Amino acid sequence: MSSLRMLRVSALPGLKELPVSIGKLGQLEFLDISLCEGLEKLPDEIGELKKLKEFDMRECYHLRELPDSVCGLSSLKHVICNENIGVKWLRAKASYIPDLRVEIVEPKFIFLTLTF
Repeated sequence: MSSLRMLRVSALPGLKELPVSIGKLGQLEFLDISLCEGLEKLPDEIGELKKLKEFDMRECYHLRELPDSVCGLSSLKHVICNENIGVKWLRAKASYIPDLRVEIVEPKFIFLTLTF
């Protein structure tokens, strides 16, 4: 798996966090965690993905912070995210990743929890 270039783990509402072993995917260029609305944090090891170019994290509503390690993702060119985390990416862009394009998208899906 160390030569994996694309990883999609989208639409997993029960996913609370990514494994720290994600940092071992040194060849990863595209990561899609969209629609993982239960995801609460990213591991610090995300910063080890030095070849990551695109990161789709739209509709990860519980994700509010980025680990400091994302500032080392110098190959990252495009992030797709919600407004709440987009502000954090714009700060990283301004200080550490000047070529990053941050695409802030509106929610397309509304999740309701019904209790009876």
